[in-house]
Amino acid sequence: MKVRSGHLVFDRKVTFKQLLPAFRPMFLKFLEETQQMPEDPESLEVLLEENLRDLRRNRKPEGYNREGTMRLVFPITGKRIEMYVYSKTRTTDVPRVVEVMSRMLQKAKVKHAIEWDKLTLYQEKKGS
Repeated sequence: MKVRSGHLVFDRKVTFKQLLPAFRPMFLKFLEETQQMPEDPESLEVLLEENLRDLRRNRKPEGYNREGTMRLVFPITGKRIEMYVYSKTRTTDVPRVVEVMSRMLQKAKVKHAIEWDKLTLYQEKKGS
């Protein structure tokens, strides 16, 4: 399956704070799987700590929104918590990375669902 984005949509009862136990290993796995691991260990720790600080305060973290092959984004939504992995092109890497992250969330007992290509900006126009 080739997709541009994979969305991890959390159960309405899930809070940002509940993502805390799974976030560090999930974030590191995302960087590893997408080959975007920073060379400098200090910059990696800063990225991680900024996100973890927000989660501890039950706030939306930044994720990984840098120029690169893929991004990990926590969009601003009024409904429920969500995060998505996004690539500029349709690729089989997005589903693979999202599935790995989903398994890590399942181990941490964080209820969620996966949706594909839900970014309205990039949805294919039908009937044109």
